[in-house]
Amino acid sequence: MNNVESYDKIVDKWEENRRNRGIDPIIVSFSEMLPENSKILDIGCGTGYPTDSYLVECGHTVVGVDPSVKMIEKAKSLRLKNAAFYEFGLFEYESGDKFDAVIAFDSLFHPEFEKQKDIYAKVGELLKKGGLFLFTHGIKAGSITGEMFGENFYYSALDKAELLICLKNANFEILR
Repeated sequence: MNNVESYDKIVDKWEENRRNRGIDPIIVSFSEMLPENSKILDIGCGTGYPTDSYLVECGHTVVGVDPSVKMIEKAKSLRLKNAAFYEFGLFEYESGDKFDAVIAFDSLFHPEFEKQKDIYAKVGELLKKGGLFLFTHGIKAGSITGEMFGENFYYSALDKAELLICLKNANFEILR
């Protein structure tokens, strides 16, 4: 199953859905925790709206990565000042820069189950010391397929105990 092809097919429906939602309150709280002018990496940025446009409005700089060419095209079309968008998945993205924060909203459950344990070390490498990481995680351990907007998607996640070990091994401190 190829999630990238599925996201490319649903990009217009995805964009419409995101445009009809407000900014998630947890993104607002997260932004308030960040130092002024923070540099943020958004993993699985999608179309860049509303999360990245909000963060830029708050004075932050955003680098968004997503493996879907169609999603990245939509994000670039926003022409956000202080934002750059690249067609990469998490494991393909490399940067000499370190980020003040990383956001991964509804994206970390897409890599193959076999790569789930590697996610947190990779994110840790991209963060400055003391940087913040906001992410969503799957509900059940293992992998499943599901449907969104008529297209099939693959999802996977670690169980909570394994996730906590991965976070500890990557030197994360859990704030919430």
